[in-house]
Amino acid sequence: MSRTVLSSRATSHADLGTLKTPVHAPYYCQKHHKICKPPLTILNWWKRYSIDTLRRLQEFDQKRTKTHQICLRGDSRELELIRQLSSFNTSLKNLVSHQKCRGIFTSPPYVGVIDYHEQHAYAYEMLEIERDDQFEIGPLKRGQSKAARDSYVEGIAEVLQFNKKYLQSDYDVFLVANDKFNLYPKIADRAHMQIVNTFKRPVLNRVEKDRERAYSETIFHLKER
Repeated sequence: MSRTVLSSRATSHADLGTLKTPVHAPYYCQKHHKICKPPLTILNWWKRYSIDTLRRLQEFDQKRTKTHQICLRGDSRELELIRQLSSFNTSLKNLVSHQKCRGIFTSPPYVGVIDYHEQHAYAYEMLEIERDDQFEIGPLKRGQSKAARDSYVEGIAEVLQFNKKYLQSDYDVFLVANDKFNLYPKIADRAHMQIVNTFKRPVLNRVEKDRERAYSETIFHLKER
């Protein structure tokens, strides 16, 4: 249902991230370079995603391993992992407590690019989840000014510093970012980490516009300094 609602929003194909203006009629699409129109019914998407979900579940059932997965919601600068796991998965809680985590692989928000709460407002409303916009790091509404960039550096560094207590001493942290402002060396330094390697990741199939323009991201490999 969530995927269906996501694909049925009244917006253009070039504005899936920022959702600036509602679209209710055919329009010239900057992404496909032709006249497109917003969906007038959710039925087609509902049928398509229902079949796809069943296929994915069947495939996952064949490939699943004896591992633990859990999704915890909260501010990653202060979410107490062990305490949260105690309420949901005691086996995983015991593993994390005794062995700790080998590392982190994540793609943080990019500074001043997307308001993620607003982008996924449909899901918050449909699933009746309370929004926490005030805790979002680097939202579009704060822009990309020096003050916004400084706040972003502080926020991401706080996340890394806070979560070190759950990591093994020889941890590996991988962060995927489009760092056009060269902020991640500062972030690593503030978190008392060092960037030991970088990898370029080409993005060949972007969701929004400018798909014809070359675009890449960097994967930063961080370790303890």
